[in-house]
Amino acid sequence: MSSYSNSECSTSSTATARDELPTSLDKWRALRGAPYVTVWDELRALLEQHGFRLWKIGIGRQLWEDGNDFPQCDNFLFLTPHKHENISLVRWKRFTTAMVGLRHAARMNGVRDVVLRVITCSGEGHTHLRVLKRLSSPPDILLSNNHILPILYEIAFEDIVILAVPKLIFCVFDVVNPDRHNSVEDMLYMVLQIFEAAAYLHQNFIGHQDLFLSNFMVEWMPQSMIERTSTTRPRVYVIDFETAVEFSEDSLESERLCPTFPVPLDVYRRPVAPELQTMQPYCPFRLDMWQLGADLHANLKVGADEIDQLWLELGAPIPQDRPTADDALKVLDAYLRRTPSLELHRKIPIPSYYPDDWEYN
Repeated sequence: MSSYSNSECSTSSTATARDELPTSLDKWRALRGAPYVTVWDELRALLEQHGFRLWKIGIGRQLWEDGNDFPQCDNFLFLTPHKHENISLVRWKRFTTAMVGLRHAARMNGVRDVVLRVITCSGEGHTHLRVLKRLSSPPDILLSNNHILPILYEIAFEDIVILAVPKLIFCVFDVVNPDRHNSVEDMLYMVLQIFEAAAYLHQNFIGHQDLFLSNFMVEWMPQSMIERTSTTRPRVYVIDFETAVEFSEDSLESERLCPTFPVPLDVYRRPVAPELQTMQPYCPFRLDMWQLGADLHANLKVGADEIDQLWLELGAPIPQDRPTADDALKVLDAYLRRTPSLELHRKIPIPSYYPDDWEYN
């Protein structure tokens, strides 16, 4: 049984022409500029029939046309009351689309903002869809340690399935930028949730395989180094299960291996773990931890030997030497429990480089 309210999967008889739409996920993913506009315009009538109004397309981003027309509260998108540098007020009405033609921002039923994502096309993407539906259904979706965004609506048009999920403002890769004025403490509590999210997936025999900081969204930015505006901590969500793999509960540990990486390495735009270069079967769970460790080591130098060493251990060249997600969760949780908050209320050290794709206002 699905947990999302509009659970009927409707096949529409609108004027949308299937032959005007991409024939593979790679072609969807590659949409840029005018082709992107043309394809999503072709879907407009279908989407409006289901209550979705597409955001206006700009250069490299989409905009909600009326900046004073706020969505209703959905307990996913939050604005902060910062008096200075309130990025949430600027960014809630923007949606960056420069790299992913599969997505589009929309207003759903006139009251809430969502991200529409093409999941399946021409027989591709069904593992992605199955994993999302599994994690988005009771009891999984009700568990506090499950950090997935819920499916709000599903549209099926011939071989294409489009899902709507809540739209958040910030990804963790953006938040870790030292210029964002988040404290070390702010970030470590986000990383704690990241480890919890990874542990939940792995306990359920799901490997993400693209577990970098840009695939985690966070409800808001605390910006504690400017002003303390909330006593609660924002929740972190893991997204983009396109490369995910799952195994059955009765599978043997020796069987939980992947023969090949799902993306050709010559076009993969992420750091590549050592085991992927051997072209031998590999463990997707250990790969997840290497990806997290590599990103944390590059972008979040804490200045505490124990934690900076944890990042290095996660990126160990030999997969068996890496801590599991549960191990990393316990280490970081123990550190946070015994470390006074005042010691962590300090600026994030500037890394040795600024990544070219850090997103600014």
